[in-house]
Amino acid sequence: MRNFPRNYQAKELVVEAGMNPAEWAMAASSFRKSFLSTPAKYFENQAELLAFGRDLDDIKRHNSFIFYPYFVDFAKANNYLPTDEDDNVLSLQQLTDLRLPHEMYPYATAMKRKIIYHEGPTNSGKTHQALERLKQAGEDGGIYCGPLRLLALEIYERMNSDGLYTSLVTGQEKKIVPYSTHVSCTVEMANINRPWDVAVIDEIQLIGDPQRGWAWTRALFGLQANEIHVCGSGEAVHLVKKFAETTGDEFELRSYERRSPLEIAPKHLESYSHIQPGDCVVAFSRRDIFQIKRDIEIKTGQKCCIIYGQLPPETRSQQARLFNDRNNDFNILVASDAVGMGLNLNIRRVVFATVKKYSGSSGGMIDIPSSLAKQIAGRAGRYGSDFASGVATCLLEEDLEYLKESYDEVPTALTSAGLFPSSEQMEEFAKQLPGITDLADLVDKYVMLARLDGDYFMCNHQDMKDAATLLRDTELTLSDRFTFCMSPVSLRNPLARKVFLEYARAHSLGQSVKLDIYLPKYAPRTAEALGDVEIKAKIIDLYLWLSFRFKDTFVENDLALELKTRVLELVEQGLVNATYNREERKTRWSSGVANGRRFTEHTFNTRKERHSREGNA
Repeated sequence: MRNFPRNYQAKELVVEAGMNPAEWAMAASSFRKSFLSTPAKYFENQAELLAFGRDLDDIKRHNSFIFYPYFVDFAKANNYLPTDEDDNVLSLQQLTDLRLPHEMYPYATAMKRKIIYHEGPTNSGKTHQALERLKQAGEDGGIYCGPLRLLALEIYERMNSDGLYTSLVTGQEKKIVPYSTHVSCTVEMANINRPWDVAVIDEIQLIGDPQRGWAWTRALFGLQANEIHVCGSGEAVHLVKKFAETTGDEFELRSYERRSPLEIAPKHLESYSHIQPGDCVVAFSRRDIFQIKRDIEIKTGQKCCIIYGQLPPETRSQQARLFNDRNNDFNILVASDAVGMGLNLNIRRVVFATVKKYSGSSGGMIDIPSSLAKQIAGRAGRYGSDFASGVATCLLEEDLEYLKESYDEVPTALTSAGLFPSSEQMEEFAKQLPGITDLADLVDKYVMLARLDGDYFMCNHQDMKDAATLLRDTELTLSDRFTFCMSPVSLRNPLARKVFLEYARAHSLGQSVKLDIYLPKYAPRTAEALGDVEIKAKIIDLYLWLSFRFKDTFVENDLALELKTRVLELVEQGLVNATYNREERKTRWSSGVANGRRFTEHTFNTRKERHSREGNA
């Protein structure tokens, strides 16, 4: 507060709003004295004042801009600023007060909804039960909201095969079935503007996800459904029940036990030569996955399927089908944590090549969360499959104890749900701050001023800020800029970054945006070449995503769909071809690129020798 009179950005904003610059110093000083002497008059009640104080975290406490909305009210009341003639104009306090986010969805709040929480571990049948109720939806139909395109596609195909006309809606794809009564979508695409009889929200525990949690919060509060079936692990039970009480909705908990037994093996695997058909080896980097694939194929003579996050969802689904089919030679699966959800897999045994994963925030290797270890391990043994019981183990002895502890650990209950402003909210917010035109700065200011209670947190918005910074000099409307910045672009890749900027510039000029992507004639034969094709698949996905939102400028939708088919063929064939050869491996090890943990036989034997030396010391 002491520094507020020296906050020149606040000064620029109020001058832009109509204040005489010569009056700034007096107005700011008077406001400071007023707020410090009688802070209660700036809040509706004592509880609101106390909530404001609790909300001042370390970042907000050292940024005097947090007081800007209260200064605006002071300036209007004391004739330093003109008052709004339009009574419908919301104040900054109203726009950034997120303590009761359910009030943003009045139609859903006005309903008497019933929320049924299907709680249970992997392979417990919880989602199956919710889907059975979805099939019985009445006249208003039903909607399935999943965390992944893969899951939305699977439910779309399953519902249609069961005779229910179901449309598919994801960010990159829309298949509208005539006379459809149901919709299968990714959770971000959930239609909250029409009534439904039954809704299913899958993986509800992701309401606490640092990046995407806002989408589950929006679906839970916003869906106008008579019944909402939420499925997931037990972490979110308390939170969802609390929200149901807040909104006046009925709440029911249904708990499920795992339908097939799972055991943690008493002994580690020790060597990839012990890999057997039906095994899934899990690692957490693309490079490790390809190296493990090579080691297994050399040592066992068996072929491996591969699944990891950078692969197109359609390719992951194809690899899953290949692995599940026992009438071929692809009996082993090597996968990342992408195997944890979204795929039906007939896995006999899960083998963790490591329980550590690189952390971008810390810059080092950290243990994977126990909830993730449990979720991945739980993919072993699937009810009704070739493997009615499952086993989980580790390659390294030192990791096995952590896996056992993770599996026995009681889940930590979620205490808060994610929030993030919509495009419409940001536009209204921008009207109150006419001097700020940069979206990254606007988002920062919104987050700074946002008032949350302990039940909510603001989702991480760094990726959006990075995109907004890249597009700073393009002549886009705020709404279009927001949409571009929410798109699925991989800004870390130079080609994707370049194409993204070109797309935005062409759109800002009202030009027809060309897809302009070149695909190789032949399938890649190395992991590096495959990576290049994967990036081009993501660029095609980006074009499709934008084409559904900007139909007048992104006009090559048909070409994008055609190239999507071709790029999937290249990726799928590339997975068969690609592996790291010996020379590449030697180069990486000698150049020091192989920092961190490399989970090959070389790694294991080196560690074994080291432990032996330490034991003899």
